[in-house]
Amino acid sequence: MVVAGDAARLHQVMTNLLANARIHTGPGTVVTTRLTTEPTHTVLKVIDNGPGIPEPLQSEVFERFARGDTSRSRKGGSTGLGLAIVSAVVKAHDGTIAVRSAPGHTEFTVRLPLTNQQ
Repeated sequence: MVVAGDAARLHQVMTNLLANARIHTGPGTVVTTRLTTEPTHTVLKVIDNGPGIPEPLQSEVFERFARGDTSRSRKGGSTGLGLAIVSAVVKAHDGTIAVRSAPGHTEFTVRLPLTNQQ
């Protein structure tokens, strides 16, 4: 499978999604990645069994400065820009990103178009 794009930016997508799973879940949380292909896209999923994202926040997680825990500050390392950057990079590569979450299961899905190269 070949996805055309900026390797550094696509690496940043994966790094940010994994970092968010680590930062926003507790010890013992299992984080899984899956990479599959569809006829025209590659699909990357980052899944965890952490506490989940509150439903009202799910529609906002890709906006700049969105943070689930309002007690966090920039001093704690969270600027609320990580998922906004991820979304911008994915869109710049003609892809999509989505989140589904409930207590005990959060799933980020990135779909990127495949190239015709083998």
